[in-house]
Amino acid sequence: MTQAELNRVIEQHKVWLDTKGEEGKRANLRNAELMFANLRNAELMLANLKHANLKHSDLRYADLRCVNLRGANLTGAVLIDADLEDADLEGANLEGANLKYAYLTNVNLEGTGVYFFKGPKDDAIYNSKDDILYIGCQVHSLEYWLKNYVDIGKEHRYTDEEIEVYGQWIKSLKEISK
Repeated sequence: MTQAELNRVIEQHKVWLDTKGEEGKRANLRNAELMFANLRNAELMLANLKHANLKHSDLRYADLRCVNLRGANLTGAVLIDADLEDADLEGANLEGANLKYAYLTNVNLEGTGVYFFKGPKDDAIYNSKDDILYIGCQVHSLEYWLKNYVDIGKEHRYTDEEIEVYGQWIKSLKEISK
């Protein structure tokens, strides 16, 4: 699918959303080849992207709420600040995906190797396949976090209680990743 064709699908989907299904067409991009696609700021809420190949796609700031991304290939995709609330990513490949500041509340991440924690101060996302743990604006390996979470927390003005909560979650990730 060309970028121009994709843009037309997105435009029709936006009309469908804006008119509550009266006009336009819901985006059905199931099995679509969207490698390196520009989906930055795309409004794709409720779209079907099941098994889509989104490898190395730019999904920054995209509205992906309630989207079906089951089995999608998101290898190397940029999902910075993407809103994935209530999305279904079961079995999706997120290896190398940049999830910094991605909104992952109520996301089905089963089989992805990604773990989400709604922390008391900042959200935390751990991608076990890449051994990358994001907490707030800090991005480090799990081992680095295990050794330095207290110092990082103090440096960023977390309370002792908040540091303890994150520390427990980081330690539980170590147990899960064994």
